[in-house]
Amino acid sequence: MSRTADRDFMRYSTLVALLAVIVTFSINSPSFLSFSNLSNILSQSAVLALVAVGLCFVIASGGIDLSIAVSFDIGAMVAVMLLKAGFGWLPAITIALAAGVLVGLFNSLLIVRVRLSPFLVTLGTLFIGESIEKIFTRGGEPVYFPGMSEVVKFLGRGSVFVFTGEDGGRIDIKFSIIIAIAAAIGAHFLLNRTVFGRHLYALGDQKEAAVLSGVPVNKYTVYAFVLSGVICSFAGIIGSSVLTSFVPLSGRYYLLDAIGAVFIGSALNRQGHANIPGTLIGVLFFGVVSNGLNLSGINFYWQSVARGVLIFLILSWDSLAKKRRISSSKSRYA
Repeated sequence: MSRTADRDFMRYSTLVALLAVIVTFSINSPSFLSFSNLSNILSQSAVLALVAVGLCFVIASGGIDLSIAVSFDIGAMVAVMLLKAGFGWLPAITIALAAGVLVGLFNSLLIVRVRLSPFLVTLGTLFIGESIEKIFTRGGEPVYFPGMSEVVKFLGRGSVFVFTGEDGGRIDIKFSIIIAIAAAIGAHFLLNRTVFGRHLYALGDQKEAAVLSGVPVNKYTVYAFVLSGVICSFAGIIGSSVLTSFVPLSGRYYLLDAIGAVFIGSALNRQGHANIPGTLIGVLFFGVVSNGLNLSGINFYWQSVARGVLIFLILSWDSLAKKRRISSSKSRYA
């Protein structure tokens, strides 16, 4: 196999794996490929897609953000508590998004000013944030608010297209899917069609070279973490609108899946960059696996094991792909 063919295999084997998973679940459960189930997969994946898109900016810059779970929860908690206190939907959402900005600023300022590792900073923020959630919710009790504004409910539960077939199958395209698609298009444009994106990738590829090229590294690090915080907070608001409540520590559910989705996207990219199209494929991968395991009647705890194993395989595959790209580059210039 030529080097080019080998690289292409490494890139597209993830797509082949996705198709294999779809075929496996469709054989195991005849209802898997029904229109209603496919629309359910898309609806259930919308929130994860938003979280992964936010994380994509940080990973593109060469960092990592474990506090996306906190940004998610803080956005949901602030929005629900303010709405319950009588605030209108617009100020409640605005303040909730501002809370996400503060999380991003807190992380980035510790990284650029104190020179701490992004991993350690965001891990600390994760612990602090989750403790704050427990303090404000009496040890982690859910905050229910069935009287939530209809506008906020529509973000996660509203439908923009509903079709019922003759067989009773129902296609329901939620507004949250439209939001996720719009966010993905905007993020893709920023990363691939603007100076901002080029500088962000330069920072992730070679920080020292970026500094020598005049890229304001500290500023772009702040931008990346703030974007991650605000997008994940918005995802939390949508998640709370689906449940009409805030469930403490619910952001943890999306943390590992979002990381896995972004690294799937990196493996699909020729340069190994975090990118939006590949990230969405990763999100779809996790959505398909989760849905297929549910239809197969697999125990919830075993589903978590399966996702963990999947993330491990993805990270191992990405590491192997990077080693092969580096080896190929060295042999080309030898």
